[in-house]
Amino acid sequence: MIIRRFLPLCAAVFFPLTVCAENPDYAAATSKDKVKVFILAGQSNMEGRGFPEPLTWQVGQEKYRERYTHFIKDGDYDAFTQKVKETRDPTDSRKTPTYLWSTRHDVWINYLGKHGDLTVGYGAPREGFGPEYNFGHVMGNHYDEQVLLIKASWGGRALARGFLPPSSMLSDAEYAKQAAAQNAANKAWNDAEPARIAAHNKRVAEQNKKDNKKRRLRKFKAREMVTAEEYKSQFGKDYRNMVSEVHGCLGEIRERFPGYKNQGYEIMGFVWFQGWNDQYQDRWLTYEKNMANFIRDVRREFKAPKMKFVVGQMGNDGMAPDKPGSPRDYIKKAQAGVPGQAEFKGNAICVRTDRYWDMEAHAIYTGPGGWSKDADKWRQFGNDRPYHYYGSPWLFAQVGTAFGEGMLELLR
Repeated sequence: MIIRRFLPLCAAVFFPLTVCAENPDYAAATSKDKVKVFILAGQSNMEGRGFPEPLTWQVGQEKYRERYTHFIKDGDYDAFTQKVKETRDPTDSRKTPTYLWSTRHDVWINYLGKHGDLTVGYGAPREGFGPEYNFGHVMGNHYDEQVLLIKASWGGRALARGFLPPSSMLSDAEYAKQAAAQNAANKAWNDAEPARIAAHNKRVAEQNKKDNKKRRLRKFKAREMVTAEEYKSQFGKDYRNMVSEVHGCLGEIRERFPGYKNQGYEIMGFVWFQGWNDQYQDRWLTYEKNMANFIRDVRREFKAPKMKFVVGQMGNDGMAPDKPGSPRDYIKKAQAGVPGQAEFKGNAICVRTDRYWDMEAHAIYTGPGGWSKDADKWRQFGNDRPYHYYGSPWLFAQVGTAFGEGMLELLR
């Protein structure tokens, strides 16, 4: 049995530390037990917004580098920073330098057409990462068996729409009624908008002539009419795509992962990290019902009634209190409430992410003049907007560890 040691969940530094008498990759390679499968789904922050630019800078600083020892090949900070320095093109910031990331062979990952051993680069930005990275390390440290992560996430998705589970779908008649209402609203807009645009463009043209400028004029683009079937198809589309991704990966596990030895697999857990897009159009009102149905339907779909569920609670803006009764407040309470329901106690858990809000990135972003006052300093800690947790690698590392520790709490 491999001996492993974890930093405590409440520790100030979050990264899994492996201390073992033998190589964990080797232990997984020789194991005849089933592959342990975990599904990770959600929207953009599950895609992963941990940017490589601030991560690289922090690796070069003694104050921060130990957060990321396991990210770096052989834990060699100097070799990592030197290679980035040698391969960075000072004339073209769009060109990606060479990063010496570590690779973990006992944890596989599949993410929308990309698959292989766990490493940095399975996030939304190029060479970025999300919660999957540290989550995978926690799971790999826990199991002697091979671990497989299947990530299915897309930006800008709502639980009440794209990820709507089958049990929350409405009747065909109700969707037809909604489609008719939408078409009526679109027709009214199409009938009125040309006149409004013409008046707007006339004012702009007059101002352009006065100022001798060429401000852009607006063009009319009609809103399309939809059939009842087209309208209905948008609901649950991402849920169905997620199911397809998982079945597709497991059906081709031999082809995608040559190390697979026909030992079989078992789906152990699911991690959900989402919420932002349900803050609009009254979607939050059904979040708790939809989340409970989601868990039930996923377990039923994959014939895994004991599958453990980690629900990542929204943490945007950190520990700042949410306005009572606001959409975000409603969603966060729903995310915490579902695992507390009787049928989910002991098999589902809500993990807070607000506690990992990167205050150093926050201070720069919200400081005098904002992030653009000193863009170079900003990119030492972040590279994105608050709804993407500033693109802070430290936040996504901590969140991944917290999800992993939450999953272990359920598995134990």
